[in-house]
Amino acid sequence: MYWPTTLSAQEIQTDAVAQGRAALHERPKARSRSLRKGPDWFVCKKLLIHSREGISMSIHPGIPNVTTQRFGISDAEFLQRRQNVRDRLAERGLDAIILFNSPRIEYLSGFTHVSTERPMALVVPQDGELGVLIPDLEREHVTKAEIIHHVKTYPEYPAGDSGRHPMEHFSELLRDMGLGGKKLAADRDGYQDINGYVGPTVSAVMDMSVTEAPEIVDDLRQVKSDAELELIRHSCIWGNLAHRLLQDYMAVGRTEIETSLAATSEATEYMLKTLGRAYASHGRGIRNVPVQASFIAGSNTSLPHGLRSESGLRPGDAIVTGASANVGGYRSELERTMIVGEPSLEFRKYFDMMLQIQDAAFAAFRPGRTCADVEADVVKAFEDLGVKEMMRHHTGHGIGLEGHEQPFCDLGDHTEVKPGMVFSVEPGLYVPGVAGFRPSDTIFITDDGCEIATFYPRDLDSLIVPA
Repeated sequence: MYWPTTLSAQEIQTDAVAQGRAALHERPKARSRSLRKGPDWFVCKKLLIHSREGISMSIHPGIPNVTTQRFGISDAEFLQRRQNVRDRLAERGLDAIILFNSPRIEYLSGFTHVSTERPMALVVPQDGELGVLIPDLEREHVTKAEIIHHVKTYPEYPAGDSGRHPMEHFSELLRDMGLGGKKLAADRDGYQDINGYVGPTVSAVMDMSVTEAPEIVDDLRQVKSDAELELIRHSCIWGNLAHRLLQDYMAVGRTEIETSLAATSEATEYMLKTLGRAYASHGRGIRNVPVQASFIAGSNTSLPHGLRSESGLRPGDAIVTGASANVGGYRSELERTMIVGEPSLEFRKYFDMMLQIQDAAFAAFRPGRTCADVEADVVKAFEDLGVKEMMRHHTGHGIGLEGHEQPFCDLGDHTEVKPGMVFSVEPGLYVPGVAGFRPSDTIFITDDGCEIATFYPRDLDSLIVPA
């Protein structure tokens, strides 16, 4: 079975949380800027101030010490994740795994970084302390991490003043850790092709074979812990707010980029003012903003990945939106199909079909089935409605530390659906000459079905932009 998100007594930490979520769920009667002085804003400021294990901060002279939530994964959970990886290494007779992929490194260590042409790698031995390869310009970030004991720095890529490639420095790290001649795994045999990087493989610099085994980490990431699910829930709340502001800013003549920037900026301001120093997105400047919302409009919506135009919204334009937020490194996905002005009968027909297909997808998610089984049910829903030719992509994907991650709702993915998995559910109906119709909701797999964690209105009347 499946159901929209509802708050149980256990989920409601204070009345402020419940009121805040209800406030974000209801559409404001006035333009978004009025939210600054309205009751929604004051509830939003209290939204996540409740008693939990976290940091202490003084937020009011009359309340000297209030405990507020920490948005992240505990040290104990990171420790368990690394132990899980070590157990899997032991099962496969491997001595260590090398990780170059940034989300995998973050999953096991909490260390976040932006991948560039300068290689970075985390080494997790089956027995022993962690090791890391980093460029010298990043060393301050890693030296703060008490869990990292073996740190190897290099001056620059491709060589700097050392005259040696970073992967040569990496081979020294592996040997210093006693891993020369051992059985090594890696998420890939060498650093990724990014920003012009060129370099040798691990197997080449170590003169030995390396087993590519990204699944050692990725399989663990598929089923989320309670802490991860809670962070994604919060992401859904802030994504909902961003989408509400996006819709409120939409108007005839306004372009996609100016509307999206206004909503993203205001949602970010609300989020940071509300969460204060309890929140950190670990970004630089305005890259990777904490919360964002955007859309494409018009004929571009009939393409699954249509490009933005800057002609301004016009009466009759279809709109496909997207909103998300980064909370503790975790993301959600919310998308809606909208229209400017009164929809035609044809638009309503395809919109209703879209909802029927998404409902079929929700109903298809049950533990014990496979992702391929889910996709087969969705394909049948398209076929039963006579619109199979308008299906251009699979139904959805895993989501968490990355916006797209394993597993995938696809006929070729036979991963078993398990409680704790998180998916986007976004079947698309693309009608040439009319519009693209694609909602997306984030769901949690439960013991007997799924829970819809996103909660923005789905009905067409709630998604009409006045002309």
